Order: sequence, then C-alpha cells, then structure tokens
Amino acid sequence: MKTGVAYFGVRNPEWVHKDMQAIKEAGFNYVLHTFSEEDLQYYPQTMKEIIALSKKEGLGVYVNPWGVGRVFGGEAYTELAARNPEMAQVSEDGKKLVAACPSSPAFRDYMKKWIEAVCSCDIETVFWDEPHFYFEKNNPSLRACYCKHCSGTPKQASLISFLSFLTEEVHKLGKRNSVCLLPPWFPAGLENWNEVAELPFVDEVGSDPYWEKGDNLAKVQESYSEVSARIAELAKKYGKEAQMWIKNYHIEAGTEHFITEATQIASGAGIKNIFAWSYLGSKYMDFLRSENPEAVWRAQIKAFSLAKTWSLEPRV
Repeated sequence: MKTGVAYFGVRNPEWVHKDMQAIKEAGFNYVLHTFSEEDLQYYPQTMKEIIALSKKEGLGVYVNPWGVGRVFGGEAYTELAARNPEMAQVSEDGKKLVAACPSSPAFRDYMKKWIEAVCSCDIETVFWDEPHFYFEKNNPSLRACYCKHCSGTPKQASLISFLSFLTEEVHKLGKRNSVCLLPPWFPAGLENWNEVAELPFVDEVGSDPYWEKGDNLAKVQESYSEVSARIAELAKKYGKEAQMWIKNYHIEAGTEHFITEATQIASGAGIKNIFAWSYLGSKYMDFLRSENPEAVWRAQIKAFSLAKTWSLEPRV
C-alpha cells in the first residue's frame, strides 16, 4: 500500500532531511514535494538535493507543479501571466486574468522546461494537481477562456489536449503521471473523467473531495464514498492505478476522526494509494493550519496503520 504526505514550504536541505526521517519513521513510504515557479527559478538544484535526501530515506517521490500558472492547485504565487500577457486566460468580457491558458503555446513551452527540470531529479511520478480553468467561488459567472488560442474550444477539449501534451513529455523522460481531478462540484472544466483516464500516458487517476469547515461526518462520508467509488471504477475500467487524498488542513479541533473515516472509506473502495495533504496538519502555513496540527498528524498516522488491517472489499 502506498501511504504518502505532501510537504512544502521548507528549502533548507538539512531541515528537510530531519522531516523526511520523521515521515519515514511515522510509517509513510511516499512524499510529495511541491515544485513551484519560484522553485524552478531560484531553487532547482536545492530541490534536486531535497528529492535525493527523500530517496535516501527510502521514500518514493511525487512532485507537483504547485500553483504553476494558476492552472494547478496550490498556495503559491504565479507571475507567468503578468510577465507574459500572451499566456493569460481571457474572461468573457475580454479581461486578461491572472491565470495562464492551457492552450497557449508559450505556456506549454514553459511547462516543457518545468517537466525537464523535474524529471532530471530522482522522482517516480509527476502529480498533475487539479488541472482547471480559472474560476472564482464567489463569482461563478466569471468564465474563461476566450483568448485567441481557445477560439471557442470547449474547456474539456482544451484541458484534455493540455494533459495529453504534458503526460507524453513526462513519459518520454521515463517518469510516471498521476492526475488528481477536482471533485464534481467544482467548475474545473473536466466533467468527463473518462477522457482523462483513457489518455495513454496517464498512469493513475485520483481525486480530493475535501470537506469544508462546518461540515459534519455525514457529509464527509457522502463525499468520500461517492468519489472513492467513482475513482476506483474509473481506474479499473482503464487499467490505471487509483489514488485518493485525505484532508489534513483546516481541520477543526474535535473532528480529527473525520480523517480516519475518510481514509477507511477510500481503503474500503479498494484504493491502495492514499496520500494526505499535508505534513503535520499543515502546521507551518497559518493559512492552512489545522486547529490542533499534532492531533491531525497522529490521526493520519493511526489511520494509515489501521488501513493495513481494514477489509479492501467495497462498502455497502
């Protein structure tokens, strides 16, 4: 069973090494390192060293384009569209947005450089985290993209073309591809998950149906049951590996048992690749920090330990 955790925010290899040791000692066998625009510009060799240290501790390594172009998930700033306006997504009223367009040749050229840098490191898998077109939760009427490269192309077709390009480039360099799909209730532009799973160079498909603050256990059970079953079925249909993500950020004190339940549901759906976002209950980023990070960390460690004994038969 793959048990992993996302790790970010520290670029001092000596300190990262200590954290990798702690992750390994806690029973995890994988880590996901974020690799942002900032990392590509200022820390490429440091990241290579950090990844090497992770491998030295016996951890398999995933890497994701953290917040790159605001096309992928993550709390990292992007300056691509500002520095290269020809990359920018365009709203229906003609306004250039802060996100890069997946159809932009300039953005694809940038992503090819990102892929080359990442795949030169000792990684196993590139994790394409929540690929999406720009949207705002508080302004659902804001739609993109209407740039000259899209020319009315449906979002689904644009993102599939983009993912096809990315995953083929990674495959050429001998690495694996994992695609994490936003849950169905987000307007990401990838409603048809089958088209993602059938891409020839996609090795695994997953999702992250995280709960919101204030949600109850029943909501967690409903979301994780629905999405875990869908991912498991999709992976089986197309011969891919299935992956699910467990929320370890913004966890309210007293609800740490939601983590155990979500992990059990994913495992019960037959999914043997389960990661948590993120290390130590996201303690080191106050924007994501859980109310009791240490309790969150203990809960996830225990959940993964129990997962080895839980039945892998689908729940009824």
